[in-house]
Amino acid sequence: MIVGYNTDIKYRQEVFHIQTEDKGQGNPLIETLVYLHGEILLSRRISYAHLLESAEKIKKVKHLMKTQHDQVIGELKEGKFSHLMSMDTQDIEDKTLDEMVLEYLQNENP
Repeated sequence: MIVGYNTDIKYRQEVFHIQTEDKGQGNPLIETLVYLHGEILLSRRISYAHLLESAEKIKKVKHLMKTQHDQVIGELKEGKFSHLMSMDTQDIEDKTLDEMVLEYLQNENP
């Protein structure tokens, strides 16, 4: 099992905890969890079973872990998980309906 990553990210007045870990060779998965107030908002898993016989398995798994961890952080910062947040943490009162619709459409069609 490879040591994972833990990062706290502040977004819209909230602190999210992102945790990525290797589940080990017996269960060759990389799992990233996004927590808010101790509750899991999102989980993302990827198998690395295809790397078990690789000579550079550890290096490749570490790269996959870092890539997945950074990707989830980037998506959080881009607002792609806003729909998972409660309405009281979304600061929607300072936006017009038109602004919210435009923001939604931009996030849906990158």
